[in-house]
Amino acid sequence: MEFGNISEIITAVSGVVMALSVVIAATQLRMSRENWVTENKRLKKQAAIDAAKIYIDNKRPETDLMLQFVNNACHINSRIVQDIEKFYVPQLPVALLDDVRGCVEFYDREGVGDLGELDGFITGLNPKHIIQLRWLMIDYLNTLETVLVYWWQGTANEALLEHEFSFLRSESDSARPVRHLVEAFGANNFPAINAFLNAGNERKAPEPDFH
Repeated sequence: MEFGNISEIITAVSGVVMALSVVIAATQLRMSRENWVTENKRLKKQAAIDAAKIYIDNKRPETDLMLQFVNNACHINSRIVQDIEKFYVPQLPVALLDDVRGCVEFYDREGVGDLGELDGFITGLNPKHIIQLRWLMIDYLNTLETVLVYWWQGTANEALLEHEFSFLRSESDSARPVRHLVEAFGANNFPAINAFLNAGNERKAPEPDFH
């Protein structure tokens, strides 16, 4: 028996086994990474869908009326929304009467009857109506901020959310009221919305700055 040859064979076999182990480990690592990447993409797509659903579930008819009011008001005087944010009762032109009635009606049907017009301005507008209008504005902004935090933090598929909320970056009447609301209530209070509006057509969400 030639022990030298056996020792060499064992060494060779050990080397082959070790090499195979390295190959298997590398293959498993690659497959594990691919599975992780696939699962991460799936989860981010699902997160984008969940975020969009939050927006849809919280958007009510009175929300659309409020956005219409903001859009029309800012065409007339941008300070109107700023006054409402401060709980002031502004002098509103009669052109906004239907918008105001539409918003107030959802919460105070009797209060709608107090609204009228005189000399081209709305009459009967009181602090209660302003609080209702302001609540609709802040509620909408809070919902939108909640949704866009997914995009801002990168926890949802950015491209899907940018496609879903592309109307916010247009120059249409759909985007204008949101910009006016953020300006009136403070961009620092809604950092995700502000970042999304200012990101233009960039695909990558900026990193949030907490410093």
